[in-house]
Amino acid sequence: MLAIYYCVIIVVGLLISPVLLFKKRARAGFSQKLGFVPEQVFTGDGERPLWFHSVSVGEFNALWPLLRELHEKYPSLPLAVSTTTETGHNLARERAGSFARVFYFPYDLPWSASNWLTAINPAAVLIVETEVWPGFYQQCRQRNIALLIVNGRMSPRSYSRYKRLSWLFSRVFGCAAQILAQSDEEAGRYRDITGSGVPITVTGNLKFDGFKPMPPAEQEALRAQLGIGNQLVLIGGSTHESEEEPLLKAARELKEKGIDARLILVPRHPERFARVAELIESYGFRARRFSRQETFADGRDVYLLDAIGHLMRFYSVADVAFVGGTIITLGGHNVAEPYTYSVPVVSGPHVQKTRDSARALESLGAMLIARDAQHVTESIVQLSGNPAQRKQMGESGKRWVEQSQGAVNRTLALIEKTGVIADSAKLAEAKR
Repeated sequence: MLAIYYCVIIVVGLLISPVLLFKKRARAGFSQKLGFVPEQVFTGDGERPLWFHSVSVGEFNALWPLLRELHEKYPSLPLAVSTTTETGHNLARERAGSFARVFYFPYDLPWSASNWLTAINPAAVLIVETEVWPGFYQQCRQRNIALLIVNGRMSPRSYSRYKRLSWLFSRVFGCAAQILAQSDEEAGRYRDITGSGVPITVTGNLKFDGFKPMPPAEQEALRAQLGIGNQLVLIGGSTHESEEEPLLKAARELKEKGIDARLILVPRHPERFARVAELIESYGFRARRFSRQETFADGRDVYLLDAIGHLMRFYSVADVAFVGGTIITLGGHNVAEPYTYSVPVVSGPHVQKTRDSARALESLGAMLIARDAQHVTESIVQLSGNPAQRKQMGESGKRWVEQSQGAVNRTLALIEKTGVIADSAKLAEAKR
């Protein structure tokens, strides 16, 4: 069965190779993904690090509170972090590069995975959320490397797909030593696929533990740095193609109503920064860019946060937030983050990737899920003119986020029980 899977992967890889070679985003880390290990990653020192894999920015942001706690508690513990995307890789290097090896996750080809498993020689591999690679999982099992899924997430759509092919995915997930799920719903979906062979525990969502607000003095300093006074501030976080327009329309409508508002746009992908700057100008606004250290001058400006890793800080200056990936059919990004600062969220209808959070927040009256792009504009305008509603929504969401925290401690305790931390730390100490 695995041989057939590898043949399919190779054929598909050959068919899409032009994209991989000529599209910049797909080309990032290409040689590493093929199995070439740089000397700075392979030290040959005999250590057995814990290998964490987080696909992109969202998954690394979820991992970061656990990674930081792990390093603070066990400073001699060797750590390795892999990502798939360039933006995730850059963020991981920026935050964890001082104490962890950071590299690109290999394609699920026998030689690619084997080269990296040999080079890293991990005591355990910990997959953040759900990345399902049958060949890689099987190689971990064959090498007796503990494989854990942490912050496990399985959307209803993924569950349906895995259920239809349960004869395959029950074996794949069966390679895991433990699955630490975000919620009871996720745990139930995992159990239905895996049966009783894999221990599954609900630990909560790691992302919530990363929601630590900046001190008020820093928030005020950021407002001053941006040139924001007492104006209403709208922010569009992690936006994709076609998702900035409803926000620009809302800002234009508020301006026509005489409401002094400021709009901040934060595209998800760096290659869209220039395009969004042009879009801002096409709506009659002036684009002010973070990369040029520009600030708001007046209501004719729209601020473009053209950098990665700053979105959470910028939520602190907002009064209303839109979270992207929800007007397009992507399925949504993290709708809970803005509530760190009691900022109410408006989203589009496509929230399947963050369904549990969105459903909980909507049921509390803390979040507005719009029907379409036009309804996003209408919802933002309506909420902008109702400070009492904004306050109620923001406070309800913040209480829910605070009640949802604690996943880092629960996850760390379960990882410690496996013994992989102690084994890796002892080996590292012996090598010193």
